Amino acid sequence: MNVGSLLTANALRFPNKFTLIEGQRKVSYPEFNSRVNKLANKLLEMNVRKGEKASLYLGNSIEFAEIYFALSKIGVIIVPINSRIKGQELLHVLLHSDSILLFFDSTTRQNIELLRNNLKRVEQFIFIGDIPSDWYVLYRDLFFDGHQKEPPVSVSEEDIHSICYTSGTTGLPKGAVLTNSNIVTQHYFVTSSEFSVNHDDVFLATTPLSQRIGWGKLINSIAIGCPFIIIRAFNAEETLKIVEREKVTILSIVPTIGRLMLQLHNIESYDTRSIRMFFVTGEAFPLEVKKGLIEKFPHVKLVSYFASTEAGIVAGVLPENILVKPTSVGHPLPGVEVKIVDDEGEEKAMGEVGEIIVRCGKPGIFSIMKEYYKDPVQTEEAFLGEWLRTGDMGRLDQEGYLYIVDRKRDMIISGGFNIYSREVEMIIESNEKVAEVAVIGVPDEKYGEAVKAFIVLKHGSRATEEEMIEYCKANMASYKKPKYVEFSNALPRNTVGKVLKYQLKQKEGVKSE
Repeated sequence: MNVGSLLTANALRFPNKFTLIEGQRKVSYPEFNSRVNKLANKLLEMNVRKGEKASLYLGNSIEFAEIYFALSKIGVIIVPINSRIKGQELLHVLLHSDSILLFFDSTTRQNIELLRNNLKRVEQFIFIGDIPSDWYVLYRDLFFDGHQKEPPVSVSEEDIHSICYTSGTTGLPKGAVLTNSNIVTQHYFVTSSEFSVNHDDVFLATTPLSQRIGWGKLINSIAIGCPFIIIRAFNAEETLKIVEREKVTILSIVPTIGRLMLQLHNIESYDTRSIRMFFVTGEAFPLEVKKGLIEKFPHVKLVSYFASTEAGIVAGVLPENILVKPTSVGHPLPGVEVKIVDDEGEEKAMGEVGEIIVRCGKPGIFSIMKEYYKDPVQTEEAFLGEWLRTGDMGRLDQEGYLYIVDRKRDMIISGGFNIYSREVEMIIESNEKVAEVAVIGVPDEKYGEAVKAFIVLKHGSRATEEEMIEYCKANMASYKKPKYVEFSNALPRNTVGKVLKYQLKQKEGVKSE
């Protein structure tokens, strides 16, 4: 089974059902499959071949989904690029990925024009828009004479499907190589069996389709046979209007989206009774946001899970245990093995903190990526045999629940003590005046490193550095408390809401790995 075959099967299974909804545009499964086939066959006529790379540098749209599945059916390796990145980061991805085909739209056109002379390997630029030019092909023109037959290309489960670049929280992103097997098993079998998603559901993803959180939900819906609603950008009120109109049953959110929803003062004025489940993921999902969602949406069940580009979904917490194990990221999913190890790879005792490593059979077969593209050194460092080093520090409790305590690179060593930044952040987040916080280690002559907290206060709140340090001192071991506190209007984040601690470290003159 491959990704493209998921659509082919459901076009026959659901002939009268909508698959994609974007505003007033609604596309049925057969209509979607027909356009995908037309595009795939046209690309073959243009001498685009299996195994070549194509970058998708565009915003959320039905066209993104069409291109994604057309490339999947002919075995062209997909390179999804977040539409918000630009400049050197964008150039790095386009050059490093060896893309010969580039799809872009009106939101990204200017960024491509600035880099076009440096993109010597790109043989064909395809523009999703109405403005003609002599340096690109209009996307709409690819459908004039294409035929609807299934494209004559054999794609196996072990063939490479995509190169997904990491979110770049530590610098330039790395390209995680994912196979068809990686994607089908994770975003079809696991989601439907473990999280009880079915073809009667209606999906709405609030994040970019270019990120695994976004395109993963697209795959979920197409594979299972439920409508998938596409929004260009998240707006809390507009999203709830869509929920009300389209009777959305599953909403996928990250912490930033959760906070924005909870800031609405008129949530009760929208009919959200259709929602049965929130999928919450992204970064360590703050407990107060979970509790806020449960309070505001008492009829909705929360499913929280721990995932990464390289590993897929590692663990999940089902609704009945969300508040029983409030700080856990859950049990490992079926087929996923988790161990906690020291720097030498030796397994730690239950309850002890170490690096989380995961295994799902052979890399590239179940959920673990095959490798980092064109980076044997990083690939070797990432694997311990068939086990993937996640770079996250964690522990397991007696019931097998997994807890994330920090990113390995974010652990602070002060006076010989290990201090986990996430632990400090959770204490500070419990202060009623605090909206958000990020903690890093900064150089200290006496102790090697000292703790510094960057705090965003809630609207209308005021606090002093001394007040926050005293609050920490009263709620944690003294050696863990921040030595420095800096108040900020916002924390630097990437396009899916993860805090960019390396930027905070750079600001403090700290070398980031």
